[in-house]
Amino acid sequence: MSLSWPQVKEPSALVAGVLALFLFGGTVPTHAQELGLKLTLPGQAAFSCPPFTPPTGLSEEERIEAGRLGSNANQALILGDLERARDLLARATELDPGNAELTYRYARALEDLGARTEAVEQFCRVLLIGAGIEGVGDAQDRLEALLRAEQDQIPFQAVESFEQGLAEANSGQPDRAINSFGSAWEIAPDLAEAVYNRGVLHARMGRGEAAMADLQRYLAIRPEAEDAIQVSQTIGQLQGLGNLPRPGSALGLGLIFPGAGQFYSGRAWAGVGVLTLTAGVAAAGFLIEEVTVKCVGTSSTGGQCPPDRVIGEEKDTPYLIHGLAAAGAVVVLGAVESFLRARTRRVREVGALVAMEIGEARLTGPSIHASGPQLHVSWVQVTF
Repeated sequence: MSLSWPQVKEPSALVAGVLALFLFGGTVPTHAQELGLKLTLPGQAAFSCPPFTPPTGLSEEERIEAGRLGSNANQALILGDLERARDLLARATELDPGNAELTYRYARALEDLGARTEAVEQFCRVLLIGAGIEGVGDAQDRLEALLRAEQDQIPFQAVESFEQGLAEANSGQPDRAINSFGSAWEIAPDLAEAVYNRGVLHARMGRGEAAMADLQRYLAIRPEAEDAIQVSQTIGQLQGLGNLPRPGSALGLGLIFPGAGQFYSGRAWAGVGVLTLTAGVAAAGFLIEEVTVKCVGTSSTGGQCPPDRVIGEEKDTPYLIHGLAAAGAVVVLGAVESFLRARTRRVREVGALVAMEIGEARLTGPSIHASGPQLHVSWVQVTF
């Protein structure tokens, strides 16, 4: 189903083309790898261990060295140096990645140090390579406990605000969704998904600086995130779009000098058009004159006063006020147009960095097309 309103018809298709080019033509959105909303929180999604196959061709020297590092890690644990034990075991599992016992001990060290994400990964490897090996039997229980703890550590109010933000984004209320995600993040400052979603929504609405700040916060909270590279690339692209014309500056310049908003936005021909039109209507007001001739006696030459009877002339510019008013209107309309174009370009190019479908509806507009001598203007179109 398609709804559109209002419809305006004008008599000239040529005017349609000029108006469409002047008001709505132009920019092509930046093509970029798009970011989408995160729909689940840690521990909510169904979890399955990623596949892992230990490399083959391990040399005897590597096995011996891995065993030596494991022994050194035991000594470090006895001395209470958990971080050194972790580092030694990390190196040992690099040398002998198929050793379930070393991997299990490495996962336990990570667990004790609070590195839950890394510990989950290592316990998964233990389950894949250590079936039936004595001493690693509780790996499954420890993995499940870590996953439960990851979800339980998020306050209920933060989860509620996060889910409310998703519902608002899905129902086409991005500003409310931004507030809800912000509330979730304030309640749980480590909830990276909330600040990430807020950044995506800011980008979708063309707010490049706010989007960039939130995505940087996301990486600060979750530097090891799977999409860290993609988010970093998007931040770089947002920084590159920082040189886009600012709508407020375009408006202010356009009000100060005719066409300046268009020149500032890099649309020289549009600026020349506004400047020329402003000068033209103002000049018309000055140049169109009415001359009243004062004549002695009556004229018998069809209303024309003979030159010898002319005693004076009075000149008036009756359209001066109209011309100046029209010139002022052109200046204001040109400034507003430059503001709208700059804002539209910013929204399109920043919004092109994210991917977000809001519900099942699509909102588009405005659009202009000509059919014969008629101009059709559709300001808003909603497609279900």
